[in-house]
Amino acid sequence: MRPARYPRSAAVILRSVPQHDRALLLRIGLDLDNPAHAELFVEGVRAADDAIADQVRWERERLR
Repeated sequence: MRPARYPRSAAVILRSVPQHDRALLLRIGLDLDNPAHAELFVEGVRAADDAIADQVRWERERLR
């Protein structure tokens, strides 16, 4: 996959997670204060961002 046009920094991604969502993630064992967990979460968000960007490009090309 191609990288997103304007990739967000890890700090921006982590700051964007509301406290309520952090609590939910902690319940399932993902502590965003743990560097390894935070890295895994950020990688997942970036992969999702890339997939969304690819889908948008595909739709623009096919639905003209």
